[in-house]
Amino acid sequence: MIRKVDLAMWTKDGERFLPKVLKRIDEVIPFENIGQKILVDDHSVDNTVKIAKEFDWIIYVNPATGIPSGANEALRRVETEFFVCLEQDILLEKEWWSKITPHLDDEKVVCAQGIKLSTDQTLRKLEEYVEARLPTHNRFASIDNNVFRTDIVKGLGGFPTICPVCTDTILMKTILNRTSYRWVIDKNIVSLHMRESVLHQIRHTYKQALLCARTPYCSSISSESSPLDQLRLLITSPLRAIIIAMRKSEPNLAWAYPSIRFMWLRISLDRKKRAA
Repeated sequence: MIRKVDLAMWTKDGERFLPKVLKRIDEVIPFENIGQKILVDDHSVDNTVKIAKEFDWIIYVNPATGIPSGANEALRRVETEFFVCLEQDILLEKEWWSKITPHLDDEKVVCAQGIKLSTDQTLRKLEEYVEARLPTHNRFASIDNNVFRTDIVKGLGGFPTICPVCTDTILMKTILNRTSYRWVIDKNIVSLHMRESVLHQIRHTYKQALLCARTPYCSSISSESSPLDQLRLLITSPLRAIIIAMRKSEPNLAWAYPSIRFMWLRISLDRKKRAA
């Protein structure tokens, strides 16, 4: 049984959702099980740091920028056998602690996490549709609602820095390929991903995907489908969107799904241009 954990969080201009997120953490994770509350801030210009201090988090400054740097700075200060990774826009499921931590009773499990679904109804309906058709691993790997064995993550060099976006997936692959440990994803534990709107999320995903595509690591990996494949998916997306919208009883999917397909076509074209 896990008795004590340090909490690790990295932030950047997160004041919109942070009070609710930190309040939920205090409600979900028992006080007696918490060691340090470590927050590494990425040079926020809003009230992120002030809010975190009000919830008794210890603040450190990200020595560089981005999630991998922030995560590693937090990990460097972790002192407990296990630590919990959290992000500024994840609202933990109320029974997250009681249901996730028992997975670590198995000594061969290095990480246990739940999944997250968007608070925006349209995005959530689409995620549920995708979730039912894809295997758990890779699609739902994350580092934002996880419990880790500290010594294993530190022994592997911490959080991968070769891509600012794919840290979670790369870490999971490293653990599964280089150790005999398991990474558990419990799909029955659903936390909420605080999202503003479909269009806001499309813009965010587009920027993140371009960052990913421009790194030496990810640009060297062939994309799952070519621009031609993405164009075919875009052409057929209006019909598919209507089908999904009817199945999920969400009319907004009729325009949201084609918009997302258009975004992935643009990303695929950018990848091809940079690989040339």
